Amino acid sequence: MQAAGEHSDDITGLDAAALADLRLVQDTMSALGVTSESIRTAMDERSANSQPHLDFSELSDDEWSPISVLLPVEPPQSNTMGNRQFVNAVLVAMHRGGRWGEYPKKVKNSDAVRRRFGRWSHQGIWQKLAIDLATSALPENRKRQLRAVAERADRLVRTS
Repeated sequence: MQAAGEHSDDITGLDAAALADLRLVQDTMSALGVTSESIRTAMDERSANSQPHLDFSELSDDEWSPISVLLPVEPPQSNTMGNRQFVNAVLVAMHRGGRWGEYPKKVKNSDAVRRRFGRWSHQGIWQKLAIDLATSALPENRKRQLRAVAERADRLVRTS
């Protein structure tokens, strides 16, 4: 792409009308201060932000502590994951745009996560977590994540 304000008649395959349109776009970009470099920078930033799952981190011990005391005790079953692994799996799914099944390798059964999420949603657990932790010392990004989970849970309850 050429810098804004630079025109080239060396554009093959364009008729006179298309070339005039291209020049109009280039002139408009130039008037707005849009350069090839600013477009490349914006595209690089967008590309870097298009994979939000790359910067996700699981709950730390300090973050898990206030959450764990608010959760129900799950019956011990050999094939279920603990609450911490389950909450992390749900947070990963929400962080990745609500796509169930895109979990870390240690999560073996995405159907179990989906079913348990549904049970907790209908029991109001996610909503209670978001409310009870709103004024806690949890980092703001975790509070936002839990609010997003609670909103998804609300939608599930309303539609089922």
